[in-house]
Amino acid sequence: MQIHLNGIKLNYHEEGSGPAIVMLHAFPLAGAMWHTQVALLREQYRVIVPDLRGFGGSEAPPGPYLMDTMADDVAALLTQLGIAQSAVIGLSMGGYIAFSLWRRHRQLLSALVLADTRAAPDNTEGQAAREANARLVEEAGPPAIATKMIPNLVAPSASQALRDELSRLIHANSSQGIAGALRGMALRPDSRPDLGSINIPTLVIVGTEDSLTPPAEAEAMHHALPNSTLVQIEGAGHLSNLEQPTAFNSALQSFFAA
Repeated sequence: MQIHLNGIKLNYHEEGSGPAIVMLHAFPLAGAMWHTQVALLREQYRVIVPDLRGFGGSEAPPGPYLMDTMADDVAALLTQLGIAQSAVIGLSMGGYIAFSLWRRHRQLLSALVLADTRAAPDNTEGQAAREANARLVEEAGPPAIATKMIPNLVAPSASQALRDELSRLIHANSSQGIAGALRGMALRPDSRPDLGSINIPTLVIVGTEDSLTPPAEAEAMHHALPNSTLVQIEGAGHLSNLEQPTAFNSALQSFFAA
């Protein structure tokens, strides 16, 4: 389904009924990365899965895409759908957007799942790497980013079938969308000062083999969050929901049933 909001065309998928859950995908993928979780959660929940601006079937305007702007997109979508409050699941970039949602639209949030993400901003080196990748995709296209990033997105033991799936998702995005998100992530603020104020139930998930946002980052967030649970998923890298879906889904089930 598509909807016009905040000056762009946003694509989203919706299944099920009950309390709302919105799922925010990782960079540089799309909402389709949540297919296994949607199949589980739609039995009891109204699941909303947007393609964030610049990705999947959504429009890719000129960037940068600030995390606040993407959070405003999500808030506008929930408002358009008549959803007063929703749980939010964000993985990696989706987690950055979840932090912005808390700062800007916390009345919309009933619970949080922060998966394979971090509260700290990019340092100077990280910002430079984002800009280098933005220029790479502008010059060589999404396949170049896929080739560069996929080895770091998953654990070494990840199957070739999963790597091929990630390639398809990345290749389907536009260079402008990928570059816009890269430059927006480089500009994101430090969310660590906000952690102590996040008093809603929060689940922190991390793959034990996540090299991009390692378990130490998740542990630090967990200790700073006043109402959080930490789950480490064995054998998963940065995309724990795709690499170990059974363990990831089990963590979600336990959290939402509590």
